[in-house]
Amino acid sequence: MTLNFQNRIALFFAGLFMAIQTLTIVSVYQVSRDNLIRQLAQNLMYAEQVFQRLLLERGERIAGETRILVADFGFRSTLGSSDAKTIASALENLALRIRAQRAFFIDLTGEIVADTQNSLQDSGFVFPDALAEAENSGKAVVFGVLDNKLYEWTIVPVLAPLPIGWVAIAQQVDQRRVEQFKQLSPLPLEISMVELSAGQSRILTSSLPEKMQGRLTQQLLNADFVQNRPEAAMASGDFDYISRIQRLPSAALDPTIVAVLQIDFNRAQAPYWPLFNATAGLMLLGLLVALAGSVLIARNVSRPVRALAGATERMLQGDVNTQIPVNSDDEFGRLAETFNRAAALAAQFSELQMKDRQRREWVATVSHDLRTPLTSLYGFLETMQRKADSLPLQEQQQFLQTALRQTEKVSRLAQELFELAKLECGETGLNPEHFCLAELLQDVSQKFQLAAQQRQIDLTAELRPELPPADADIGLIERLLTNLIDNALRHTPNGGSIHISVTADRTRLWINVRDSGVGIAPQYLPTLFDWSSPLSRKARNQGGGFGLLVVDKIARLHGGRIYVDSRLGQGSEFRFDLPIASSSCAKQR
Repeated sequence: MTLNFQNRIALFFAGLFMAIQTLTIVSVYQVSRDNLIRQLAQNLMYAEQVFQRLLLERGERIAGETRILVADFGFRSTLGSSDAKTIASALENLALRIRAQRAFFIDLTGEIVADTQNSLQDSGFVFPDALAEAENSGKAVVFGVLDNKLYEWTIVPVLAPLPIGWVAIAQQVDQRRVEQFKQLSPLPLEISMVELSAGQSRILTSSLPEKMQGRLTQQLLNADFVQNRPEAAMASGDFDYISRIQRLPSAALDPTIVAVLQIDFNRAQAPYWPLFNATAGLMLLGLLVALAGSVLIARNVSRPVRALAGATERMLQGDVNTQIPVNSDDEFGRLAETFNRAAALAAQFSELQMKDRQRREWVATVSHDLRTPLTSLYGFLETMQRKADSLPLQEQQQFLQTALRQTEKVSRLAQELFELAKLECGETGLNPEHFCLAELLQDVSQKFQLAAQQRQIDLTAELRPELPPADADIGLIERLLTNLIDNALRHTPNGGSIHISVTADRTRLWINVRDSGVGIAPQYLPTLFDWSSPLSRKARNQGGGFGLLVVDKIARLHGGRIYVDSRLGQGSEFRFDLPIASSSCAKQR
């Protein structure tokens, strides 16, 4: 059949259009693939930095807590004894307080005196270089292999006041911890922990498929791969990985511990395939649409672009909550979804900036609150030092009592601040268990009976064993009750009363702490549990101020809230709720 000129022109331009579209798609795909590889490589470098910070963060935290705990006189005295069982018991208590898996005490000769697992006593510590680093730097956070398992070692020296040894804390870096790191990354990240020594490599733990782990050990013997060169990406069959190698601080010079971070390129590229497929489909549709009417296409294309442009302008003007309606599943719909996600990220970034400002204000406020008692303490001690020979004994005693009160203020403020910081940064995880609330109330109230009796305050707890058990973290709830009762005692005059009671509904237990104290003015109640509360600022000048903030955080961690009802001169009532467990107290016992 002979085609006329019009048909031949139509076919010619149709073929030319398809050729241009095909070439464009191939070029865009290649450029996009190269850009994606470079982008993934950059993201992998950033993930490497985050991974290193998260990996070492727990060790640094444990080092700080351990240094505080080993400075305790009783603990140092225990370590100075020759009884290995007593030392092991002290180490178990230390490990429990900092939630560590294993603890050692090493004497000055490098011998292990006590091991919480009772397996390595009277043997030499396998990482003497780490002991030297801890001695020189005050701590050491390193990685080393023990019993074919990778551990993160936190080592601090014990001073009494001269060095008497080292305490070593071992936390295993296993598959579970690797999976936790993976969940924190938005990338399809694979993590392997590898031991390198003398031309050999051994995988300690890895999230790679098993058939790729053997390939990784071979790649680690390649100098280009170890030097993180881009062309050293490992590929095998259906797997194509972009890799980065991070050397970890090793407990010994040989072997070396490294972390290999890898991104499966095929999985990272998968979200882009719908875009390429849709583009190919649009190429065929474009032939028909181009013949049917370019005006209609221009109108339909310009409408979402105008909406996107208007939304972008509003977002640039500060409206970070701008959202575009998603009315289709095509490229414009995905573009709208992408813009909405970007707007959500902008809103989150704005919130992070606000939290950062609050954090700076927090630091400034705490610094100011600590400065007053410290300045007073320094002034009294300096006066006593300069006038030690001429100052009367009675005035010396007054100065010492004043200094002790200031020290108590600083200690109380630091303790409450430490607890609040742990709750704020999410380091305190819930360990819920079923327990009888009546028994806990009895234990907590008994701790304050002596102080209450000395001030002739009637402290009573309504104990109802028939109540259902609570399902909560018993340690945190004990701290919450301690804060509330201590707060009630400090604000109840002599001869007053404090009453603790518990009621239950279908799903929650309600705990009330009522006192006959001085009460709280109505204008202070709305912001009573806020950082900027005037009462909190006033209490911080007296060595406290964070107790109610800690109480509020603990209540929120358990899915509840704390409420307060107070009247000046008549007392206050604090009320919070806890979830009810499924079993009974009798069954629990």
